[in-house]
This record gives sequence, structure tokens and C-alpha cells, in this order.
Amino acid sequence: MIRRLVDFALGNRFLVLAVAILLFAWGVVSFKRLPVEAYPDVANNYVDVIAQWPGISAEQIEQQITIPVEIVMNGIPGIAHVRSWSIFGLSTVEMVFGEETTNFENRQRVLERLSQVTLPPGVVPQMGTDWSPVGQIYWYTLQSTNPQYDVMNLKSLEDWLVVKT
Repeated sequence: MIRRLVDFALGNRFLVLAVAILLFAWGVVSFKRLPVEAYPDVANNYVDVIAQWPGISAEQIEQQITIPVEIVMNGIPGIAHVRSWSIFGLSTVEMVFGEETTNFENRQRVLERLSQVTLPPGVVPQMGTDWSPVGQIYWYTLQSTNPQYDVMNLKSLEDWLVVKT
């Protein structure tokens, strides 16, 4: 079997060379089209629902806000799981979705379901901001053309003067 393959390759050198060049060109084109990001977004698709009710204990927040929101949100298509926490005057419910859904669809579905939740008077739930942990990456460099500032001086400037927010 291998002998026949080698004999065919040696007998048809131009055909084998043409196939090799074609495969190489296909590989180059495929590599150029490959969606590679410098910082890929590895975070889950999630939506937060936040509700405030000032002056109310965590137990009442849990019973009257968090649990009703969780019950209504549990039926959303594509939801993987629901996390929640209640503290004094604040309820936060986080819905984590699967990778097959988009963030826009998820936020739209949560907004539709949010109108179905029955909450105490004066409590208005809101969706959290649409952000990703990748957006927190910020790179910068300090450079100086002044020979008076060497690397140690630039490091001191970075440590004591540059505000990291």
C-alpha cells in the first residue's frame, strides 16, 4: 500500500507538487480568516438585575424581591443558572446564559420578563450595565526623551503620580 503511494508520488511529481501548493495556499487563506483576538472575551454571557429597597432587612428583601425575580427569570430560554444575593436594602440576581446566546438577546429576554415580576410598591428593578471583564484591561507605557529621566525615575513617577482608576 505504501509502496504504491510512493510510486504514484514519484511518477506524478508535478501533480503532487500542485496539490501541495494548493493545500499551502488554502492554509494561508484560512489562517488569514481565522478570528484571533489579542484578548478574547472568556467571560460568561450574563445579565444582572438590581433592585433597591432602602431600610428593609435582608430577609424581607430575599422574600419579597429576590425570590419573585428568580422565579420569573428561571424560565428564560438559554439560561444556564441563576445566582442571587440579598443584603440590607439591596437585591441582586445574576442570570448566566449559555454560549449559544448573544448578550443582546439575553438582555431583551430579561427586560421582557422583568415587566412580569410583582414587587412591593416603590421598588423598581433595573438591569445592570453591559460590560465584560476584558474591558478592564488597560495597557500604557511611560516614555521620556529627556535623558534626566531614567527607568527608575519613570518607575517612581508611575508609582506615585499616575492615578490608576
